[in-house]
Amino acid sequence: MKNAGFKFIEHTADVKVKAWGSNLEEAFSQVALGLMATISPNLEKIKHELVREITIESEDKYALAIDFLTEFLYIFDVDALIFSEINIETIKLKNDNYQLKAIAKGEKFDKSTHEIGTEVKAITYSFMNIEEKQNEVTIDIVFDI
Repeated sequence: MKNAGFKFIEHTADVKVKAWGSNLEEAFSQVALGLMATISPNLEKIKHELVREITIESEDKYALAIDFLTEFLYIFDVDALIFSEINIETIKLKNDNYQLKAIAKGEKFDKSTHEIGTEVKAITYSFMNIEEKQNEVTIDIVFDI
């Protein structure tokens, strides 16, 4: 992903992430990687042993981001899966809803292999912002810890 990435921004009590990409799909991928790096800081230790397809539908881009990231929390909590590659295939508007389709590659979380980061309780609308410009999309989001 050219010109795409994420960084952690100082926040008083929670984890704040700024993600960016040249389009909405890249920015969504990066914000999801920011979530994964919060849970397990060294993404390089996560092998691509399994592939998970993720499909989300929501009423707007903000809800889509929340629902998308919440799905990763659910997968981590229920299946103990963590991902180091997340590719958004499409984000499109259909019948007044946004639809997202993604492919995530990762493996089962193993405390003896993966770094233990910060437990994320929820994804919040607090301070959330999605800014779209020509060839640049940024997402600011806060993870409740």
